[in-house]
Amino acid sequence: MRDDGTLQYAPLTFTKGRQLVTPAEAAAALFQMMPQPLSAPQLEEYGIEATEDHARHIAREILSLNLYWILAAIDAHIPQKYRAAIRDALFQRIRTEWWEQQRLGPGTWEEYRKELDERRAGYARLVDQEGMSHMAVSAEAASLIEDQGLVTPEDRQKLLVLLIDYAPAAEYGQLLDSVG
Repeated sequence: MRDDGTLQYAPLTFTKGRQLVTPAEAAAALFQMMPQPLSAPQLEEYGIEATEDHARHIAREILSLNLYWILAAIDAHIPQKYRAAIRDALFQRIRTEWWEQQRLGPGTWEEYRKELDERRAGYARLVDQEGMSHMAVSAEAASLIEDQGLVTPEDRQKLLVLLIDYAPAAEYGQLLDSVG
């Protein structure tokens, strides 16, 4: 423990180039890999009509889907003693750079964290208990977005294409697989 009360972690070994990576650096790499929250014009590129308010809600659901995959990758690829530090640093970055900038819909960060836990439990049930694929989880996220009235049923296929582009599950695992 440091004098300021924060925990000090030993660096992780990043195998490419044999650089040393701290949990904060691993979190920063994950954050950089994550797609930025969507705007209405970006949704229009996929043929999805949405207001800026709806775009922020959709971005929030996409964030939850990405965090499900990221946190699963952290659990699968990172030693136990580093996981909390990486998660905490990642959440802090999301909170300060996206949440506090009001890019992810209404409510408090604490409310979102509860919502995230619910989403993660639902996605985990699909993957762990029902053996569903990445595509099936994306379809579930699309259903959640559609059920909230954020997109029309006609836009569902377009939304699935968007989710493939904006939730790169395998890439998170590949990044973290190189750490350790």
